[in-house]
Amino acid sequence: MTSTPCHHNEHTVLVVYASASGSTAEIAEFLAEQLRARGLHVRTAMAADAPDAALFEVAVLGSAVHNGELLPELNTYIERNREALRHRPVWLFSVGMGPAMRGPIGRRLKRMVPPQIARVRDDVAALEYRPLAGVYHAPTSLRMRLLLRLIGTPYGDLREWDAVSAWAETIAAGVDIALEPAHLPARTTNSDLGTRLDIETYRRFADLFGKPSRT
Repeated sequence: MTSTPCHHNEHTVLVVYASASGSTAEIAEFLAEQLRARGLHVRTAMAADAPDAALFEVAVLGSAVHNGELLPELNTYIERNREALRHRPVWLFSVGMGPAMRGPIGRRLKRMVPPQIARVRDDVAALEYRPLAGVYHAPTSLRMRLLLRLIGTPYGDLREWDAVSAWAETIAAGVDIALEPAHLPARTTNSDLGTRLDIETYRRFADLFGKPSRT
């Protein structure tokens, strides 16, 4: 799915992710490309090396899920940037087996948000939390294979790229609603939903992206 970029939509977005085996990183990069196709200026970064959220107008946070929790690297980044994240639009996603569960038990379980993820969602006041299916290999343990069969979990690459693309459309529309049209370098104003970039931040922004085009 592609769409024509909207010039009024040139806001700055930071996509921060924590990936265990690479599938979450690939989803994050694909999501970033979809957002760029919709006119947004997007930077992607691993959580361990990500820049300050205060440098950007919007944040999209994502992580693989292990034992019902986001990876420690993303939790650490959120802790370090909590105040900035609370003052700008944030979208949160996780990558795990939940969205791919089938059958009566699986369908019930996948509607549940793990408590730790719910706490993170509420802590950053995320506008939306989206669980996404990832890549899941068959475990070596017979007991675990039987358990996963019981709850209806398939194996393989379960990622749904069309769903990620559609979510990018939702995020881009949400950014337009949450923020005023951007004029780069942006003005310094404050609001409940975001902080405009000042001149110093603009220079740092230019170092990250290259000098942005003007319209």
